[in-house]
Amino acid sequence: MVSSAGRSLIVVVGLGLAVLGLAGCGTQATTAPEAEQVLAVQSQMPFQIMIPSYLPKGFDRKNIEIIADQTGPGGEPMVQLAYRTKKGATVTLQEWVPVNPDQEILNASRPIQTKWGRGWNLDQGDQLAAIWADVGPTRVSIYTADVATVSNERLLAIAETLGPASNKVVFSFDAAPKQIQEMAAPPAYEAPTTAAGVQEVTLVVTPGGYSPLRFSVKAGVPVKLTFRQLGEVGCGNELIFPSDPVNPVSLQLASATDEQTIEFTPSQVGIFEFRCSHQMYRGLLTVRE
Repeated sequence: MVSSAGRSLIVVVGLGLAVLGLAGCGTQATTAPEAEQVLAVQSQMPFQIMIPSYLPKGFDRKNIEIIADQTGPGGEPMVQLAYRTKKGATVTLQEWVPVNPDQEILNASRPIQTKWGRGWNLDQGDQLAAIWADVGPTRVSIYTADVATVSNERLLAIAETLGPASNKVVFSFDAAPKQIQEMAAPPAYEAPTTAAGVQEVTLVVTPGGYSPLRFSVKAGVPVKLTFRQLGEVGCGNELIFPSDPVNPVSLQLASATDEQTIEFTPSQVGIFEFRCSHQMYRGLLTVRE
């Protein structure tokens, strides 16, 4: 009988072996030169560290920068890997196992399809591009500010060739072109109505964003919204909320245990954004007929 821990190891090893067949053709694949350096810090991490078999040409794998003492959005152990070119372009990977994976989002991103399942893509034009992918329980964030060198499609190709460093992943500078395919956003959470005829919803801001990220209420029916936080959220402690789309209200939490409540009756049908004061955290309120 195989234990749950054993099954997890088998799954991870299987992923790594699958990656061996993902190196692009046209360039002879060889063992990734950073594997041994990554393995040297593996014992500090409670998860398998992933490295990509594909990176665009010019990125120096041998002189990878590894930081193993960071923490993830929920305080989890996190490792950071940075690959650079001689001209200074950088691709960074951050890896952690989320405490609350469904409550972490990549702000201002869109859901996309990856070989691992649902992922997230952030596209800020010529300023920043990022891909989030979940490889088993491990969440991997891959991002770059050098979008002229590394496009969103190349970031996706990197994400889809991840495998454990323990398997001495082969590497290549070639990969088949990848198309970004958007996935339909999950349906908005519908606020339930109490016996007293009030729609009630609790909006929680976490280091990864809002939960629920999207919710809907019915026009003409009173709403009671409770706002609170979970973890260190910085500017997320202030909520700009469109109870009146013309004159949004500001709810501010004085401490990590504070709660703020607002009651209103929505009258204007539509989709309205709620956000923090610096627009780092964003969500959507749908008012339906």
